[in-house]
Amino acid sequence: MPDEIDIVLPWVDGNDPVWRLRFDCFSDLEKGDKRNIRFRDWGLLQYWFRGVEKFAPWIRKIHFITSGELPEWINLESPKLNWVKHEDYIPQEFLPTFSSNVIEIFMHRIKDLSEHFIYFNDDVFLTAPTKPADYFYKQLPTDFAILDPIVPRDVYGSYVNGIHVVDRYFSKRKVVEQHFSKWINLKYGKYLLKSMLLLPWRHFPGLLVAHISQPYRKTTFEEVWDVEQLLLLETAKSRFRSQADVNQWLFRFWHLAKGDFSPKNTLKRGRYVSMDSTTIDAICGWIQGGEWQEICLNDVTEDVDFERYKQMLHEAFEHILPEKSNFEK
Repeated sequence: MPDEIDIVLPWVDGNDPVWRLRFDCFSDLEKGDKRNIRFRDWGLLQYWFRGVEKFAPWIRKIHFITSGELPEWINLESPKLNWVKHEDYIPQEFLPTFSSNVIEIFMHRIKDLSEHFIYFNDDVFLTAPTKPADYFYKQLPTDFAILDPIVPRDVYGSYVNGIHVVDRYFSKRKVVEQHFSKWINLKYGKYLLKSMLLLPWRHFPGLLVAHISQPYRKTTFEEVWDVEQLLLLETAKSRFRSQADVNQWLFRFWHLAKGDFSPKNTLKRGRYVSMDSTTIDAICGWIQGGEWQEICLNDVTEDVDFERYKQMLHEAFEHILPEKSNFEK
C-alpha cells in the first residue's frame, strides 16, 4: 500500500453572500450551467468529515477546497486539514471560476498533495468502514475497465470529450491485448459481458463510470497535462460548466488505457442514487444501516421538498455519526 493517501474535497457554499455576488455578476456575462442544484447546500458537510474520521482514519490529510468561504464550525487547527483556496492552485487568469471541471483539472498543483489521493465530491459520503486496499493496490488505483456504449441523452460533453482524447492516443485493440487480464476480468461480474460484446468495436465506445469517490495518482495528471495542455486550458477558460469541457474523468480514462490500475469491481464500494420522493426513504435506511461504504446523494431536480428531505438526511446521518470530529470546533 502507499505510505501516504490524501483526500481532495471541493466545496461551495451557495448561500455565502460574497460568493453569490460574484456568481450573479459573472452569470450575466457568460454562458454555462448555472442551475441552483449545482450549488445549493444541504448542510451535510459536517457528516462528511465525521464519516472520514470514523470510517477512513488511515487518511493522511484532507485538502479542503473552497473559493474562500468556510463553514463556521470548521476547525482549521486540525492537523489533518489543509484549507486550499482556488487561488492557491488555479492560475489567477482563470479565476473566479464556478465550474467543477476547472477545480478538478488542476488538482495535482495543490501544495503538499500526496502522489496517491482520492477525489471526493461533497455529495459522496462514507457510511461504513474502509481500508487503503479499497482504493490502492500495488501502488496503483483500484478501478474497473468496462466498455460502455455512449447514449447521447445520458452523458455530458465532458465525458464524451474525455473518451475522444483517449481514443486519439490509444488503440483499443492494443490496450486490451497488452492488459488483457485487466480488461477481461471475472471480478467485474455481470459487467464483463458488456465488455465482451463491445470488443469487436474498433474504437472506445465509452467507459463505464461510477459516481462515487475516485483514486488517482498525481503522475497521471502530469502526463495528461504534458500532451493535452491546450485542451485543458480551454476548459479552464470556462467559468461555468460547458459542453466543450473535459473533467476529472479524462485522467481516469487515461490510467485505464495505460493499464496503470489494479482491477477491482469498485462499483461494489458504493451506491449512486438521485434524491426524490421515490428514493428518500430508502436513502435514509441505507445510511442508518451502513449498507454501503459510500453513498452518492445526487441532487438532480428543483422539484423536491427540500427542507423536509434535508431534515430526514440530517437525522439519518446523526444516527451513525452523532459525535463531533476533530475537524469541528
